[in-house]
Amino acid sequence: MAKGNKAQVWFTDFAIAIVIFSLVLISYYTYTANISKQDSIALDDMISDSKLVSSSLLSKGFPDSWNNDTVQRIGITNNEQKLDDEKVAEFKRLPYNRTKNLLGTSYDYLVFFLNGSNSLVNINGVCRAGMPLQDPQHDINAAYHYGSSDDSFLKDFMVDEFNAVVYFGDNEFDTMISKIDDYDFILMEHSSLSASTFNNGKSSLENFVSSGGILMMSGQIAAPQNIDIGGVRFKKKSGQSISDRNSTVVAEDKYLSLDVGDNIVFRQAYYATNLSALDFTPIAKFNEDNRIAIARWSYGNGKSFYFSDFDTQFFGGDFISEVANAAIKFGNFRCRPINMSNMPQYDSLVKTERLLVYNSKPTRMVLYLWQ
Repeated sequence: MAKGNKAQVWFTDFAIAIVIFSLVLISYYTYTANISKQDSIALDDMISDSKLVSSSLLSKGFPDSWNNDTVQRIGITNNEQKLDDEKVAEFKRLPYNRTKNLLGTSYDYLVFFLNGSNSLVNINGVCRAGMPLQDPQHDINAAYHYGSSDDSFLKDFMVDEFNAVVYFGDNEFDTMISKIDDYDFILMEHSSLSASTFNNGKSSLENFVSSGGILMMSGQIAAPQNIDIGGVRFKKKSGQSISDRNSTVVAEDKYLSLDVGDNIVFRQAYYATNLSALDFTPIAKFNEDNRIAIARWSYGNGKSFYFSDFDTQFFGGDFISEVANAAIKFGNFRCRPINMSNMPQYDSLVKTERLLVYNSKPTRMVLYLWQ
């Protein structure tokens, strides 16, 4: 490359950096309010709270690398106006009333992020945080299939989070397969399909993933042993004693927030074996024979996640919540626009906007505070 071209590229990069830095430097507040039922003193108090809450969020928090167990002050940046997506995910997971105490406000609030096109930004699976609203957060079509009422641990989550269509048993699996082109995300929990039902739907499932779909599975997918989906084989362990079902996390995963060395005893022991899947990543293995209890992989343009079971007998936390959070992050689904009409009725409302950076792009954090 000629020196003149190099200088031009350098100058362009430098100019972009200056623009981003300048936008961040002039980080601003805006306020809007409905004050028909609120006097100016109360409104000033809300504005003051809004400043404090937004300033806290744009800090790095305390301690610096805080989590749900250690947090004393919530902050979701690295203290240089850059969003820390792990802190955003931790923020989302905190109970709402606890966040109000940590942020030092008695008012209800909602936080979300907008890009330059005023579209909601998905930050590590988080579309919004704060007061729970009733409308679905993610702009996807989802399906949930299960084979037993005793194994439906993710059913409520799928309905509440994704407004998923629920299918049960062999006959409804056939119905789901007939509509599979309608879905972006499918979760199959211990479906226990018959051989004929599974074989009839296998190619459609594989095509769904290969075309960019996301598939999560657990337990017994089908009654026959040695079934294959997307380059991975699944089988039930011959023994089902505690020693057979005892597993250990062997690798950190960016979607599933488990620590290496965590012990998990599943209620039922099934395992996965890689045949030809891409990016096959074992996350947990059974202690007795090193077979794979949790794994994820790619297939075509899509991806899959498998769990021996969603039900655990011994685990140092809420395993269902861990899986639910992993599903949200794994999908990286588009955020659905917020319907402000779904917000609770309020007397007064204050809106604050702050500029920050996410993935090297200017992003607006929008905070609504109301009573």
